[in-house]
Amino acid sequence: MPTQPEFGRRMRELRRAAGMSQAELAEPDLSASYVSLLESGKRVPSPEVVAGLAERLGVTPRSLLDEGTELPEGAGDDVAGDRSTDETGRFDLVGLLLRARKAEEEDASVTAAEQLTGILDQHGDDPHRDVLWEVRWSLARLHGRNGRADDGRRLLLQLFDDEYTRSSTERLERVARHLAELGLVNGNLPDGLRFAHLAWTLAEPLQEASVAVRAATVLVNACAWGGYRRWGREVADALVARISDEIPWPQRSAAYRESARLCLLNDDYAQARIWFECALEQTDPQQDINAWAEAQYYLAIAEFLVDQGLDEQVDERLARARPVIEVIGHTSMLVHLAVLEGHLALRRGEHDRARLMADAAVDAGPWPAVHEVGVNLLWTARIYRALGDTSTAAAVYRRAAELCEQGGAMHFCAYAWRELAELPTAQSLMDGANRAR
Repeated sequence: MPTQPEFGRRMRELRRAAGMSQAELAEPDLSASYVSLLESGKRVPSPEVVAGLAERLGVTPRSLLDEGTELPEGAGDDVAGDRSTDETGRFDLVGLLLRARKAEEEDASVTAAEQLTGILDQHGDDPHRDVLWEVRWSLARLHGRNGRADDGRRLLLQLFDDEYTRSSTERLERVARHLAELGLVNGNLPDGLRFAHLAWTLAEPLQEASVAVRAATVLVNACAWGGYRRWGREVADALVARISDEIPWPQRSAAYRESARLCLLNDDYAQARIWFECALEQTDPQQDINAWAEAQYYLAIAEFLVDQGLDEQVDERLARARPVIEVIGHTSMLVHLAVLEGHLALRRGEHDRARLMADAAVDAGPWPAVHEVGVNLLWTARIYRALGDTSTAAAVYRRAAELCEQGGAMHFCAYAWRELAELPTAQSLMDGANRAR
């Protein structure tokens, strides 16, 4: 990537020539403070950031990277020079990386991964370790998206131990945060919690608010599923306090959503409702219909648990979210939806429908986040218990406990075993075993 402070000086000249303020250049993905840090030479941008800045400035990425490229009229005439062969190789490498990222943006993630792998095969020994680091980083993320979580984790762990990564707090935080995210969505909650805590510790001293918000959001998620109520709530309160218009809206939405979900899992339904409402306000359905539907769904859960008088409002929210969830077809959200509708039916005395929804949740295909599967089965077992089907409830409670333990969600594992022990049939079996002794 470009060296500093030359890149920052050139970026400032191009911005001023375009008549833009730092805040205007920052939109929609960056913050004005981060643009200031770039221009002052205190941050080195990734190729992805370079591409976005170039697009907003109306120039090519090479115009930002290459001091030999002519600036627009009025931008200054002190930046001419010949590129060295070494820099030419750098530009070519960055061009290949940007091409792969363009393919990723166009939802051709498999093609993008193949292009990135090709770069490493052909240029893995090149001296431009900063650009090659970005190639490996991008490939690791794509492996996670393409169902190759183990390959992605392996590559991220290599980056985590790399001296170049450890020479920068910002790079180390990025790798730790993504390792945490990978652990949380692929059934390794202890891994997710460990790396989330590290990412948060690294991000807090940084001046970039959006970095700290992203790291705290991941840590809140890990605390929610891990059952760390007090710690998670402290982080969530601090996280919400840092949310401002300076933070891009997808990050604002995610921060409120994860903070609310922590409250939901910890039985603080009133606060969960408030924060889910904030998440919905921060979510633009035209830009991310999936996040909008998820916010509607979770707000429906909070309203369901807060007050029975809100059932009609819950139905309206589910009517908006259901078509999106069904079209997207994510197993986890489909199961979440079935479990909630089962409890709604149960409250209305529609026992046949409640059983139908419970059966659908149990029979659904698994997804990698086994701790989340376990918690959903815990709620499903409660439907069977309320219907008086204690034998089925017992089997589902056992499976819930096993999956929660496997994923590291010991707090919810304890819930499952305790409620299993309270079942009439389970209690009679335990009493019989005690008498036999």
